[in-house]
Amino acid sequence: MGENKEIVEESGMMSQNSADVEREGGSKQNPQNKGGLGAYKEPLLLLLCVTIGAVLGLVFREKVAFLKPVGQIFLNLLFTLLVPLIFFSISASIANVSDTNKVGKLLFYLILIFVGTAAIAAILMFTVVHFVGLDTNLNLVSEAVEEIKKTDMATQIVDMFTVSDFPLVISRAHILPLIIFSIFTGMAVSLMGKEGEYVANFLGQWSKVFYKMVSLLMKLAPIGIGAYFADLTGTYGMDLIKTYGRALLTFYPTVIVYFFLFLGFYAFLAAGPWGVKNFFRVIFLPALTALGTRSSAAAIPLQLESCDELGVPREISSVVIPTGATCHMDGACLATVYEILLVSALFGHSFHGIGDYLYAIVVSVVASVAVSSVPGGGAAMETMILAAFGFPLQALPMMLMLTQLFDAGCTLLNSCGDTVASMLISRIMLGKDWYIKKEKGEKLYAENA
Repeated sequence: MGENKEIVEESGMMSQNSADVEREGGSKQNPQNKGGLGAYKEPLLLLLCVTIGAVLGLVFREKVAFLKPVGQIFLNLLFTLLVPLIFFSISASIANVSDTNKVGKLLFYLILIFVGTAAIAAILMFTVVHFVGLDTNLNLVSEAVEEIKKTDMATQIVDMFTVSDFPLVISRAHILPLIIFSIFTGMAVSLMGKEGEYVANFLGQWSKVFYKMVSLLMKLAPIGIGAYFADLTGTYGMDLIKTYGRALLTFYPTVIVYFFLFLGFYAFLAAGPWGVKNFFRVIFLPALTALGTRSSAAAIPLQLESCDELGVPREISSVVIPTGATCHMDGACLATVYEILLVSALFGHSFHGIGDYLYAIVVSVVASVAVSSVPGGGAAMETMILAAFGFPLQALPMMLMLTQLFDAGCTLLNSCGDTVASMLISRIMLGKDWYIKKEKGEKLYAENA
């Protein structure tokens, strides 16, 4: 936020150069500086537009298709800004770190938290299914499905982390290689020391430019997301409830439990009762955006802004949030485990002992990383599951259908989980009082990691 300039002191994780970066990620003022409903003006406006869009879609169905271009234009503009936003925010944050060992610690904790929370999500779904059971009377989807080329796991891993040419890096279709390239760029500049200061400042200034561009674009979010949501509900309508009803009745209550109980618990670990209260205060707008667009990437700017309001240094959130949009997939783990268990039941693949369950958890965590941050990006996940468990090709259409039905809930958890991950990493690296500010809000005092 433009008005809220928070500084991480030299004794903390980041150097003074990076500490002076202004919070330009959003135009919204700190809700604490507003009274009454003013703090919730923007999320309430977005909720109103989304509700209007949903009602129009349910009432007029396919007649609201003319609104789709409006929503798509907004998303296209947002997606156009995401690649430079991710590159400049990550590379600038790392380039301004004088101690590269701190970068290594940040990445280590990031991976640890991402994998740990994803595994917890997988275990939760195993537990839920154990008690509620599975509906094995489902009919396989008989409609023709586009054939997806099967590749071995090694090739999938190579394609997931790397590309063969530089132009492919600057593409939303290859977010994970872009993130790796951004981290590599930032580390190289940081290692140059004083010789790299000009480049570091250049990256930092451009990151501010794109933060501002996104904040201006997000003023159109209520119109764009409302129009997109109208077309979404107009296309699927109540058929979403009628199709695979048992799966939906199992999955979405689990999503709600995970959102409030587990994300709340992670927020508590990060900042105690204050963390829980303020996490749920600021997460509403990005959560609704993720839910409405079914895209973790679309919620990145709002997640960054939420982290700003929570006092998470941009030097942490600008690395964790974009990386998490591709790699932190708690919701996808919930969905993957359910798909594995359901398809196993339908095709007679029984689980024998703890080893099979551990294998399923590992596969769900690894496969969920293959899910792209854009809607409908789960095809790689399904093919990996088919290869890992030897399921017949007939299972693919059913799994694709489940992925589409689960997509909104997955995106909600995938996206919002990145904010609590940023809070946890702040707690680990900056000390238990990382969120405490001076009365005037001038500085965020960080303790040594």
